[in-house]
Amino acid sequence: MRRILTLALFTVAAALPAATARADYVIEGRGFGHGVGMSQYGAYGYALNEGRDFRWILGHYYTGTDVGRVASARMRVKLRRTRAPKLCGTSSLRDAAGRRVRLRESRVYRLTAWRAGGLRVSDAASGRTRARLQAPVRATGGSALCLRGTAENGLRDGSYRGALRLHRDGSAVLAVNEVGLEQYLYGVVAAEMPASWAAEALKAQAVVARSYALRSRRPGERFDVYADTRSQVYRGLAAEAPTAVAAVRATRALAVRYGVEIAQTFFHSTSGGRTAANEEGFGGGLPVPYLRSVEDPHDDISPVHTWSVTLTDGEAERMLREVRLGGLEDVVVSGRTPTGRAATVDVVGGNGTAPVSGAEIRRLLELRSSWFSIRHERD
Repeated sequence: MRRILTLALFTVAAALPAATARADYVIEGRGFGHGVGMSQYGAYGYALNEGRDFRWILGHYYTGTDVGRVASARMRVKLRRTRAPKLCGTSSLRDAAGRRVRLRESRVYRLTAWRAGGLRVSDAASGRTRARLQAPVRATGGSALCLRGTAENGLRDGSYRGALRLHRDGSAVLAVNEVGLEQYLYGVVAAEMPASWAAEALKAQAVVARSYALRSRRPGERFDVYADTRSQVYRGLAAEAPTAVAAVRATRALAVRYGVEIAQTFFHSTSGGRTAANEEGFGGGLPVPYLRSVEDPHDDISPVHTWSVTLTDGEAERMLREVRLGGLEDVVVSGRTPTGRAATVDVVGGNGTAPVSGAEIRRLLELRSSWFSIRHERD
């Protein structure tokens, strides 16, 4: 009976269609970020392991530059675009026509669009209208003002030094923090680099952030920089730490210079062992003399110096739906940059092969960097 049952089961199994073999894409990579300019973990390693100072670190990552003094400035940081921002800690408003309105710092005020270019100011608790003003409106208070809700830096109910300027943007209101450059850096350095890191690494970050901010100023626009990674992360008072503030003060008015100009100081988390030239990291453009590829031996202290990701066939097919031609059959790195990063990747589909840049594949597959290899493993 047992033999007959076994034979019957074998006969049924043979009659069933074969299951599709499972396949995985195994992606092995190096580094985190675009790879251009200063590697933050590498800078930390140079300060920690070799005792290098911030000037040496900056000269290493930005070839042919030096550190020089620059004039002070004010920064305008876009925090939020919303229909009704709420402010607290505000004692005074001044509108475009010069009209002033006194407020109580202990209360919360709500601003909404009014007429073509105006703003209605109301008490958030009672709903009572306090004023109707012409935009833009500048809000000031004590040592800091707060902006309720979640800003673009991910911070909820954040407090910021300086002033807030409220612009009309269609039916919405644009909230911009106006703050002195050095105070802006107080909210940047520890948001971009751990405040516990070596002092010389923090000083290097402060000079890099100051240089980046000055290169980003846009006098003809409503704001200069974003508060998130589209520029550099700025979190106001929430990010301030004594060690980071000390690094900003110790490097006051210093920036990276290339000749007479302020250098474009791109930076990133982890290089993977060697930084990328600007045309590699950003997929083209003219070579910038001070953004050359350099060895980064201490970058290996980063937890993502090397990494790996595994995607199933289904996951890869879904994530590459924007570029694949038909069903996904394979993904192959077809060209590399001089430092080994993926320059072009062939996405092989049932209806053809689509060549895609390494940077675009990084975005689509949500990878840490464009320095990776891919293999298709079938069970």
